[in-house]
Amino acid sequence: MPLSPKLIAVATSAAVLIAGGATAVAASTQPAPQVTAVPAALIETPQAIEVLVWADGGAKRVSITDATVASALAAAELTLGEHDRVSPALGSQLTVGDSIKVSRVSVSQETQQVTLEFASTQVQDATLAKGETKVKTKGVAGLREDVVATTTVDGQVEGTELVSQTVVREPVNQVTAVGTKKAEVTSRSSERTPVPAPAKTTTKPKASTTPKPAAPKPTTPKPETSQPPASGGALDLRRADMWDRIAKCESTNRWNINTGNGYYGGLQFDLPTWRSVGGTDFAAYPHQASREQQITVANRLYDKRGLQPWGCRHAA
Repeated sequence: MPLSPKLIAVATSAAVLIAGGATAVAASTQPAPQVTAVPAALIETPQAIEVLVWADGGAKRVSITDATVASALAAAELTLGEHDRVSPALGSQLTVGDSIKVSRVSVSQETQQVTLEFASTQVQDATLAKGETKVKTKGVAGLREDVVATTTVDGQVEGTELVSQTVVREPVNQVTAVGTKKAEVTSRSSERTPVPAPAKTTTKPKASTTPKPAAPKPTTPKPETSQPPASGGALDLRRADMWDRIAKCESTNRWNINTGNGYYGGLQFDLPTWRSVGGTDFAAYPHQASREQQITVANRLYDKRGLQPWGCRHAA
């Protein structure tokens, strides 16, 4: 074993004492002692530890001396993506038996088109018959584009987030006109052109010496005033003979006729006319009322407008 500098110094001092001053000069010319390096086994080195790294559906055990998460991931040869998550954090210190979890995270964006429903409004129009409707402005649906971000963690959707909304096309509201004009009260007869009576063929009579009686002059029916107009459910049979003649022309006296053409009964009322003069006092439809009831309603209309509504008024 090499002698330490301290032992060499002691030995040198003893030699000086024995040999005297002369030997002291010789001792000063001796070469300087060499210092031996400390053995590597005696130098303290960091102790390696083993940790478990979980990622991509599996686990990998690694041994590291720099006990940090970042070192463990490097030892496991794992590269992190932009959104990947690590637990514990990269700068955390590790101890024996610790484990690290790496979650793979992806974020994707998708543009979704959303239909914007249009609203409907109504406006009154005096040029249209009451109850009639007409679309003035046709409704058009709008369009909106939504950008949605979807976050996926280890292949499972974690959630979505609305990134932005852009209205590409505004909706156009639909506007419908509703008529307010009161319908004119008419019967089917007023829409027909009176059919003239067929011309009669006559033969020239033989001369006769017997004088002919004078032909009776045609008479025009006069309004009857002996009975006041009926109201409510009371019957008014004024002009009954006249109405029978008109009914013969209108419907061949079939008081219960309903052919499906919108006109009903012996005097061929349409439904608005029937209702306007209180026909519903007797029945919902003219053909459902009796002859007497239809005559009563006809008298109500006659008191207002005379024979004008009937095309067969010539038969009166």
